[in-house]
Amino acid sequence: MSADDERKRTVKIAMCGLVKSENLGEMFIARSLEHLIVDGAGTADPAVEIEYVEVDLLGRNDEIFEIPDARERRLRNYYQYSEKGSRTEKLFLDLQRRGRKAQNKTVQNLIARARHTVWTYGRNYRKRLSSYFDMKLEGVDYIVIDGAGLLEYSYNEYHWSLLLISEYAERHGLEVVYNAIGRAGAFDERDFGSTILKRALRSPAVKYISARDNVDAVQACAGPGHEVKLLADSAFWMKEAYGLDTTVERTKIGIGLIRGNSLQGYGVDFGAKEWTALFAGIANVLRDRGYEFEFFTNGLPGDVTLGKRVLKKLGLPDSYLVERPVDDRVLVDTINGYEAIITCRMHSSIAAFTMGVPSVILSWNDKVEKLMEIIGYPERAIKQKDFRAEFIVDAMEKAKAEGIDPALLGAMKDKAKESVDDYLPRILAARH
Repeated sequence: MSADDERKRTVKIAMCGLVKSENLGEMFIARSLEHLIVDGAGTADPAVEIEYVEVDLLGRNDEIFEIPDARERRLRNYYQYSEKGSRTEKLFLDLQRRGRKAQNKTVQNLIARARHTVWTYGRNYRKRLSSYFDMKLEGVDYIVIDGAGLLEYSYNEYHWSLLLISEYAERHGLEVVYNAIGRAGAFDERDFGSTILKRALRSPAVKYISARDNVDAVQACAGPGHEVKLLADSAFWMKEAYGLDTTVERTKIGIGLIRGNSLQGYGVDFGAKEWTALFAGIANVLRDRGYEFEFFTNGLPGDVTLGKRVLKKLGLPDSYLVERPVDDRVLVDTINGYEAIITCRMHSSIAAFTMGVPSVILSWNDKVEKLMEIIGYPERAIKQKDFRAEFIVDAMEKAKAEGIDPALLGAMKDKAKESVDDYLPRILAARH
């Protein structure tokens, strides 16, 4: 063994995020952040080697099985998920539905507190997740929360997982940093869910927090102990993280789909029927203007289901819908092959931006509008009031004609790197 090898020191990082999500855009975040940390560490201290453990916030297993039945899928894919928890789960989901229908804040919070009790004692909730985090986090030197819309308790409910990670870090003397997180659903400091988020982010183990959007909401959750910066999503480094060749031939317009109930999940009356009509209209306008096009998804089965409805309405064969990707590299290569995209998924838009592929994004959540405003292309976020096929295609053509300003991309990359630069010295100083 050489003297250089003897001097090398390994830092084991837990990269925590939605790393087993069927929405493969979540992997763009983790892969890009891993690249930034390794690159920064190699420059700052060549004697340090970085090792990653990828930790799924929802406690999904490393190997994911493609199973049509939802319950069987959970049994196979979620760590220590038990059939014996079915009654508790039924109650948990029933309370969730009641909470979403309730109009009164007091009633909403009473239901949220009841669900928290079920989560605390139910077989498939706190106990299962705690076991998963105990297994995954054992032996790590540092914990990084990779970003995305994790400031969320109203729909996807990430607050409990974040709380458990903070509690684990406190017990084991570890530090936690949050890299460029954003708000996905509602955030109201009067909500019971926000108190759980605050407990997670205000833990003494949390040493740094940056935001990718909605900096005021992130700051309100982080509290006075942190000065939250508005920086950028790590996925702006996707080209480098994936080693992409962007000189490939590009001939088609990609239309990125979303599940039919995506807006309804956030209380907006715009469902599968409306999405189907809109996407079919976009395709017809593109065809009338002489464009080749195809539909693609970020990997969620619900998005594929909607795509099949759109093809049926248009009378088009299945070849117009790209096969559902189950590997993030496949999705990356798909997006890299388009000359422009019209999409609903934020990370397909960010990916396209890094590849020099102009995009417009149909805004189903104000995080989309925040993102495009921060980038410098607010007009490329199409608000729901403008969901008209010709308006959308006009916006795509304008984006295609203007291209992407390298200075704007460079600014976002600088902001993404700044977040890592801020906490990298803490990682390099980590000792297990």
